[in-house]
Amino acid sequence: MTKSIMDKLFSIVRDDQQVFEFTQKKALDGFMLLNPETPNKIWLNPKIRTVLGYKANNFEKEVDAEKFLEIENIEFLTNLKKGKYQIHLKHKQGFSLLLNSEVLKVELNGSPLLIYAFSQIDPLPEVKINLLRKINRYKKIIEGTELGTWQWNVQTGETIFNTQWAEVIGYKLEELEPTSVETWKLISHPEDEEKCNQALQEHFKGRTDYYQTDARVRHKKGHWIWVRDKGKVVSWTENGEPEWMTGFHVDITEEKNRLEIKKLFIDQAPSAIAMFDKEMQYIAASQQWKNDYNIADIELEGRRHYDLFPNISEEWKEIHRRCLNGEAHKEAEDCYIWEDGTEQWMSWEVKPWYTSEKEIGGVIIFTADITKLKIAEQENFRKQQLMETVLDSIDVGIIACDKDGKLTLFNKATKDWHGLPAQHIPQDKLSEYYGLYSIDGSHQLETSEIPLLKALQNGHIQNEEILIKPNHGKEIKASVNGSQLFDENGNISGAVIAMHDITERVAAEKKLQISEEAFRGSFEHAAIGMAILDPTGKWIKVNNRVCEIVGYTPKELLNLTFHDITHPDDLDLDVKLLEELVNGERDHYHMDKRYFHRNGMVVYIHLAVSLVRDEDKNPLYFISQITDITKQKIAEEKLNKALIQIEGLLEASTQVSIISINNSGIITAFNKGAENLLGYSKEEMIGKQTPSIIHSKQEIDALSKKFEKTYGERHEGTALFMALAQKKSYDTREWTYKRKNGTVFPVQLTITAISDGDEIIGYLGVATDISDLKTAQRDLTNILKLTNDQNARLKNFAHIVSHNLRSHSGNLGMLLDLYVEDHEDQKDDQIIKMLYKASSNLKETIDHLNEVTVINTNESDSFSPIPLYTEIEKAINSVGALINDADLTIYNEVPKDCEIHGIKAYMDSILLNFTTNGIKYRSPERESFLRFTIKQKKKFVQLIIEDNGLGIDLARHRQKLFGMYKTFHNNKDSRGIGLFITKNQIEAMGGKIEVQSEVDEGTKFIITLKKYEKN
Repeated sequence: MTKSIMDKLFSIVRDDQQVFEFTQKKALDGFMLLNPETPNKIWLNPKIRTVLGYKANNFEKEVDAEKFLEIENIEFLTNLKKGKYQIHLKHKQGFSLLLNSEVLKVELNGSPLLIYAFSQIDPLPEVKINLLRKINRYKKIIEGTELGTWQWNVQTGETIFNTQWAEVIGYKLEELEPTSVETWKLISHPEDEEKCNQALQEHFKGRTDYYQTDARVRHKKGHWIWVRDKGKVVSWTENGEPEWMTGFHVDITEEKNRLEIKKLFIDQAPSAIAMFDKEMQYIAASQQWKNDYNIADIELEGRRHYDLFPNISEEWKEIHRRCLNGEAHKEAEDCYIWEDGTEQWMSWEVKPWYTSEKEIGGVIIFTADITKLKIAEQENFRKQQLMETVLDSIDVGIIACDKDGKLTLFNKATKDWHGLPAQHIPQDKLSEYYGLYSIDGSHQLETSEIPLLKALQNGHIQNEEILIKPNHGKEIKASVNGSQLFDENGNISGAVIAMHDITERVAAEKKLQISEEAFRGSFEHAAIGMAILDPTGKWIKVNNRVCEIVGYTPKELLNLTFHDITHPDDLDLDVKLLEELVNGERDHYHMDKRYFHRNGMVVYIHLAVSLVRDEDKNPLYFISQITDITKQKIAEEKLNKALIQIEGLLEASTQVSIISINNSGIITAFNKGAENLLGYSKEEMIGKQTPSIIHSKQEIDALSKKFEKTYGERHEGTALFMALAQKKSYDTREWTYKRKNGTVFPVQLTITAISDGDEIIGYLGVATDISDLKTAQRDLTNILKLTNDQNARLKNFAHIVSHNLRSHSGNLGMLLDLYVEDHEDQKDDQIIKMLYKASSNLKETIDHLNEVTVINTNESDSFSPIPLYTEIEKAINSVGALINDADLTIYNEVPKDCEIHGIKAYMDSILLNFTTNGIKYRSPERESFLRFTIKQKKKFVQLIIEDNGLGIDLARHRQKLFGMYKTFHNNKDSRGIGLFITKNQIEAMGGKIEVQSEVDEGTKFIITLKKYEKN
């Protein structure tokens, strides 16, 4: 079929001059034939085949058009008319080659035939052809490794991906076509774009041999996976710009997950460990590492170690380089001499860590300060020297002999056990003399069985057990170890053995056997859960407490594994720790985890696991101790919530200054209230200043002297605040604070120590601004001073008025008496009688005023305990005759042990006044009574005086009830002065009086007085 087309082509060329010239002049780089009626088949002459990277032979056959043309170009080519075009043909190396083309359409036996003549726009130089061949060869090699490879024209954006590249992200290659650099951008994680671009630029600028990044790409299923992308520029433009770049990517998601686990382990490790990548950039570091190197406040991940420590020595850098090349370096003891002359001993280890492809991913560095250990070793050496001098004091039997078996050393413990000193005894008599028997006591040791001679003969013995039966004393069971001694020339000079008393150990082993049954009982009835599991995690035996914790019966639980009831978020860590236990990396582990209870709820437990191995060191079973900590976890959650609330409260205290310091006096907390009151910000204070910056130095110095005088200790600056808080649970006093702008204001400051158990870890100062309080105190002091002055003047005035009026009143009475003596005839004169009456009333009024004045001004009357029952009885007895005449019944129901704190003279007057009032204002309509009772309050006594007399109309008279000269009945003896004086006397003793009354029913007076207390 094809040959007939070639025959037809040759006949056309031969017969048609135009076609001949067209193929000779236009087809400088070859030509192609295409029948529009069968466009899926084309024919290429040898020349164009060579241009496209194929051999010139095998050109006789037609080929599939898709091998050299894109599908969309085939349709385009079949519709071309005569003219010039640019056409893309596929090169054998996989790239697209753009060619100039002219089309000539001819007729052949009635069928159309298109002839495409080609000439290269930019002929491929031999160097590029060779490069493409090399790329193709590498491509074949890479395909054999099943790597996801890519090629990228940096200048045009053209990309070529292989099938494995697409499969890594879950696609088939045809699903992503047509591909370009945009294909990569569409699946890349936006957060990784900057990192990738930076790595590319570093490679383009020649700073790195390869481009390499770990980045995230979106899988076809929608989730993100990690890939390691590595590539290299393989050709450059004439201007030195990167042109073609080739590389590969591999899925490293699992490696990243393992790396995260390593990071988590390192982050939580109790020792100083750090993990670095190949560039010595931090991947993870433990808290101890951060603390040891004073970088706890720095975000380490991604930071270069050498940038943080620019003075690191070249010696260390060389160690790092060697470890990155696969070496491991460590030093058990390394001494550093600091500038101040102190020695620090360090133990360190640097070794590489490997990726899942067994490639070095970076280094891990472990350091430990062993200064204390080294000092301890030196101390141990000193002790060892000392031990050699006190060998005889140890409780281990030491025996040595020379090469002939003659005893040379027989320490005190040995003498005590045998009850005999060392003697030169023939070897065949040693067992008999020293009582040496087999461990079971069945026979004396033969000469060849004696441990010392066996060691001399055989070189060494280990853990041989014998029984010593001394002539006197208890039997000793001993474990014997021994070896030969050598002189300086390496010749045997004797032997030495050490005998350890194992009498108690053997007895203990017997007791242990006996206690196995007891252990079983303890296992079953232990307060915590105990279980035995096989190496697969299946429950073998559980006690009652385990069943209570998880809600399963023993039978149900024995059909499960611990995996079945473990919360999935805790399972990985549990399994990891279990594997480390099996691998011998640890001998036990503890963890908090969650179980699912049979009813579905979550139970928090603390798990402790150890491993029992068989005689071949193979795992036999796991022993688990399980403690229910659900309540503790709930309490922790509540505590955390409370702490959050407290933190919020601290920040909400905008007008209360709250400042905490550490044991070095440095401020560690500075709340919003402190910022508002002092004008400083947190950033200015925390970790940078001490409280001295806000205090007056004069105040601190003055209190420091006072403190030294009181306690005999001298403290200055911030140390004074710490000392104040340590002397008692808290210290509260007034201080002067100094603001940032220099102004000062008074505060009341309370200082307390912050403790963690018995250890003080810091101090807290809480201060409030008392400027307004101080102003109010000054105003109140002035008011009190003014009031005292006025009271003093009033007191003087009262005394003057009382004295002067009494004098004038007395003179008036004397004048009237003299006048009547001279004019007896006028003695009964109405005017004279009225003058006498007025003079008498005036004298009585002055006496009443003087009595009130004395009550309110007499400060000399002292308070004392007053037995209330006794004083009431005294008042009743003093008016006993009046009580009998009035037929009044009096009830004194006050307890005899009731005492008040008052002035005795006032109390006598008060009780007498109320008793006589009960007589005067009784009702004639009924049998009258007067009752005295009390009610006890915390610090007061209420005396209740109740009658059933005439009563008082309180609606009319309440406001004037205790006024001077106020009367409420028509009794001829009523003067209106008694209640007035009584109220003043009660108030002078710090009490008060209240009244309840109904007309014609009676009256109740309630008098509140201070209770007497001995202390």
